[in-house]
Amino acid sequence: MLFKSVVLSFVFANVLAKEPTLEIPNLDHIFDNLSKNEWDADEVPCRDKIFNILENVKNSTLWATWVWNSIDQSPTGIFFGARYHLGSYDQCLRPPWLATHPELRTQYCLAEIEMNKDGVKTMEEVSDPYVRAEDYYLDSKTHFGRSFSYIAHGVCLPAGCPTKSAAKFVKALMSTGHLRAARDAPVSIHHCEEAAAPTEYSTGYYVFVYTFAALLFIAVASTYYVSEYPVTASSNSFVNHAAKSFCFRRNWNTVFKSDNDELPCLHGIRFLTAVMVAFVHYLAIAHGTSVSNGVDFERMATDKPAVAVITTNFVVLVDTFFILSALLVGKSLATLDITKPYSLMKNILKRYIRLVVLLAVTVFYLAHISKHTDDGPVYPKIALYEQQMCEKNWLPALLMIGNYYNTLEMCHPATWYIYCDFHMYVITLVLLYVYRKNSRIGTAAAAIVLVISFIMPMITIYIYDLPAILIYNLGLEVNIRPNSTFRNYYIKTHNRMGPYAIGLAAGYLMSIYKPKDYRKVWSKTVSFLGTCVSLNLMLAILALGHLCLVYRVHGWLACILAAFEKNLLAVAILGVVIFCTYGQVPLINPLLSWSVFAPLSRLSYGLYVIHIVFLYQSSSMRDNSKHHLFQVLINSLGLVVVSLLLSLMVWLLAEAPLVNITNPYLNTKGPAKEKVVMSRNGADQNDTNKQKIM
Repeated sequence: MLFKSVVLSFVFANVLAKEPTLEIPNLDHIFDNLSKNEWDADEVPCRDKIFNILENVKNSTLWATWVWNSIDQSPTGIFFGARYHLGSYDQCLRPPWLATHPELRTQYCLAEIEMNKDGVKTMEEVSDPYVRAEDYYLDSKTHFGRSFSYIAHGVCLPAGCPTKSAAKFVKALMSTGHLRAARDAPVSIHHCEEAAAPTEYSTGYYVFVYTFAALLFIAVASTYYVSEYPVTASSNSFVNHAAKSFCFRRNWNTVFKSDNDELPCLHGIRFLTAVMVAFVHYLAIAHGTSVSNGVDFERMATDKPAVAVITTNFVVLVDTFFILSALLVGKSLATLDITKPYSLMKNILKRYIRLVVLLAVTVFYLAHISKHTDDGPVYPKIALYEQQMCEKNWLPALLMIGNYYNTLEMCHPATWYIYCDFHMYVITLVLLYVYRKNSRIGTAAAAIVLVISFIMPMITIYIYDLPAILIYNLGLEVNIRPNSTFRNYYIKTHNRMGPYAIGLAAGYLMSIYKPKDYRKVWSKTVSFLGTCVSLNLMLAILALGHLCLVYRVHGWLACILAAFEKNLLAVAILGVVIFCTYGQVPLINPLLSWSVFAPLSRLSYGLYVIHIVFLYQSSSMRDNSKHHLFQVLINSLGLVVVSLLLSLMVWLLAEAPLVNITNPYLNTKGPAKEKVVMSRNGADQNDTNKQKIM
């Protein structure tokens, strides 16, 4: 019995001694694969450290197992739209022994694997379950452009490893997986980030932070001064004028003060359109990158056709802002004093100031602050790329030429709208100036511009052989700049002038037939029917865009659609405005004219510009998200609320003070009795109500 006990003890001890060095097939395979590679002299230290990790994983050593456990061993879910396989970014870069054992410092690398370097060959998703798997994830593409041959894979390696060494490790890792095409696919390393890397702050960062602090201090001090010493502050000195310009209370009232607006329905239209644009932008960016079930998103086109119809051609909704802006500009043209060159320049400068402040804040935030606000495995690929574009091309953005100059590297692509709006406003004033100098020449010039606005979209579509609508290729990243439709058609001012011209004409007619004098001239029946026709025309345009996507409309049909689509949308939107203003539209007009929409509408310009900045911040994700409409709704509404709050903050600290300070020097009062002040998007308002509109 004793003998058996001794033998069993030796056997058990022998098993325990061998357990830490049990063979792990994947590790052995990776080790053999790496051993067969040729390593340059500068790669040898990295190779030895990788081998050391693999050996210590076999021995179940904590630090090595910690590193190995932070790596996804094989990509999963690529058949359903998952593109990112990130492992554990934080586990890789934040081990608890980092300070005491610097020799174990690691780095996180994001590798890109393109399994089909020649591009996808077939257009439709494979539906036969008995074909080879490679036929699905290599050669198929969904109707929305999503392919399955790209993988972004995160790995954890010893600090200091060159990118070429990281690529060799990723290839060895892929060789153990079930995706045959990934074994021989080329691997490129997008970026590597070392643990505890020192943070360097640029001069622009300190300038931005200290400017914000200074503006906040000045605003608080000015508010206290104006409220505590009202008599002294009432004098007309520049210091007192500046103090009143920065006063929080005064600037708050410009946003939240209720007015007897002639066109109250515009507030609801503008704000709701901005919310819809933010919602669809969230869908596009989230599903272009981070979702693991992207195919579910695309199946909405068949399972939820109503949603697909609205979202497919949402890009035409942006023209709503041009139409409303032009409508308000047209109402004010008769009162503008632009009979002399300097008065023309004053009007243009005033408009530029209204638009550029928020634009400058977001541009410099992207260029100097965004890279310090968060991190993550995909953050350098998306957010830091946008930061580099703004750091390089901030000047064209502030000069309002970003939609024509170097569009492949334009800063903050969503701001193309601002450039177009400013360009069309300048063109309008120049034509008006010429008309007042010589009516015949002015009329001829306006006619030429109208012809150009009608034919240029068709010419652009035809020359570049573009589809009828802007298609967000979900097979690519969120970077929309390389999209030919976006660069050559969508963001160009000369392709956007048609709706603007229609809005100007409607505004000019309203300046003649003033709403306050012609209120409720149409019956409820006529108003309701007219509004229904207008809304159905809008839905028809959206549905037509969806059909163009489904049937891939190109050629002459696309040209015809480009010529009429935006102009018909302008007619439809203006129809709603006119029937709500001059008629009696139940339900719809009270909703759009709800007083709550007034301040939200004034902040909607900021909502539009700011929400995209925060969508870039979403690239700090640590893992794939799930597509779910309820979650999308919650996230997009949260995005809207935060963007509105920041829009209000920028208005109080920067926009309103600059508007108030410059107004006395940029007075554009015309011969009309009623003083008209142009808001940053052309709104008719009194001097105490600077609306913030799209």
